[in-house]
Amino acid sequence: MAVFEQAYNLAQKIPGQQLDSSIAQLLIETVQLYQGPLLEGWYQDWCLLERERLQNIYLAMLDKLMSYCEVHHDYETGLLYGMRIMCYDRARERTHRRMMRLYYLIGDRAEALRQYERCAAALEEELGISPSKNTIAIYRQIQADQLDEPAFTPVEVDTSHEIPPPPIMEILNHLSHLQRSLADLQNEVQQSIQMVHMSLHEKQ
Repeated sequence: MAVFEQAYNLAQKIPGQQLDSSIAQLLIETVQLYQGPLLEGWYQDWCLLERERLQNIYLAMLDKLMSYCEVHHDYETGLLYGMRIMCYDRARERTHRRMMRLYYLIGDRAEALRQYERCAAALEEELGISPSKNTIAIYRQIQADQLDEPAFTPVEVDTSHEIPPPPIMEILNHLSHLQRSLADLQNEVQQSIQMVHMSLHEKQ
């Protein structure tokens, strides 16, 4: 978890559209580590708070990657990140707006409009509110086929011969180690659960 947070801290103050390729790659590697809510099924206070905190970090990193993909015209990948966010927070309005833009930018105006309908439904069902003025404005621009292309354009720099700075290389190594450790921990937890079930059955 420390490495998970460290990766986010490196990018926390950098807008997604301004991420350089090395930081973006680090976030891409990091979000792959997230295997779902921490200790799902446990409801102790400390667990609930930590679960929510880590999930918020995960969603924030996905937000940044969506912006990074848009500015680099990788709209399909940006949509995939948006769909992952929707799995955890279907009422996240800014994500719906980004997905509306991305669908429009790949030329699927109908799906962009459907995304607005999904947004409105989720907000009503989960929060009892309507879409914001910003969301409605984008919806109307898409309806009129007048949504602007991204105003920002990344500066292309040849980084083929550059070596990522040591801290990032160190974090990537930690992430690989953490991924193996998480797999071992998951197996250990699963075995413990099975032992508890067996013990319960023996007492019955």
